Amino acid sequence: MKSPSKFLFMFLMISSTCMVASSSNWLMTWMGLEINMLGYIPLMFMKESSSESEAAVKYLIPQSLGSTVFIVSAITSAYFSNLQILLLIAMCLKLGVAPFHFWFPPVMASLQLMPAFILLTWQKIAPLLAISSFNPLLVKSIMPIAMISALWGGIGGLNQTDIRSLLTYSSIGHTGWMLASINSDYMILTAYLAAYILINGSIYAFLTKEHTKSYKQLFSSKESSESFFLAITILSLGGLPPLVGFIMKLLVLMFTEAKMIIIVGLIMGALVSLFFYLSLTFSTLLSFNKIHLTKAQMISKQAILFLLSQILPLTLILFFF
Repeated sequence: MKSPSKFLFMFLMISSTCMVASSSNWLMTWMGLEINMLGYIPLMFMKESSSESEAAVKYLIPQSLGSTVFIVSAITSAYFSNLQILLLIAMCLKLGVAPFHFWFPPVMASLQLMPAFILLTWQKIAPLLAISSFNPLLVKSIMPIAMISALWGGIGGLNQTDIRSLLTYSSIGHTGWMLASINSDYMILTAYLAAYILINGSIYAFLTKEHTKSYKQLFSSKESSESFFLAITILSLGGLPPLVGFIMKLLVLMFTEAKMIIIVGLIMGALVSLFFYLSLTFSTLLSFNKIHLTKAQMISKQAILFLLSQILPLTLILFFF
């Protein structure tokens, strides 16, 4: 696919998300979600391989099903108020949260890094904005799904060796935390989403330098300074104190209106996720010493992106909280 086509579909994907954010009725929201899906599918084809075609079909079917359920439930909920729960189910299917995540790991495993990064980050914005516009009483019923997603994101990542699979199940767990923050202040969701995108962006910047598949290759061929920054970024994604990932989770726990059992489930899922991230980075952090830190060359794109991912969410907290 040529570059002008990529820019066109990228523009459709971004403008459709803005359409969902500014929509005032269900029809405009549905149209924005559909344009968002159609704008993303051509971006999945980077090498025109059969695996990417398979991933596009696996992505198209559940997304179309979610859109169909959404528009049907939006129409019928005017007459049957009990069917409004289908709106949440449709958006959870689009987000790929547990237990509606059956399509998410196979699609991520077949994608190149750039489409996978878009699916992990930008494609979550429109469904989350749609959920945040629902009735607050309806949004409270999504808390059990948030707990299940956080738990499954931690448990599912334990036996994974592919870095994309690790990021996939981490995304499932983080989406559960985002769902738990929806019924609180909207700035909590905005700050959490911004921190999540920046952290994933810094990991993506490191991964693009070399073709890395297995977690054993993640730190083997990199310089010591790069390995150290990558390990810290991964631990921030896992929620290790006092990094940004932990601070965002702490804000969610402080402002959420979820019940205690939901909060306990969220914390248990975060602890399990932190366990396999610690096991992934433990040897790298032990092999790094102060001499390497003083000799590290900080002026690089990866280091700048790393600093932004760790500092920018903290500035957001200072300004808005």
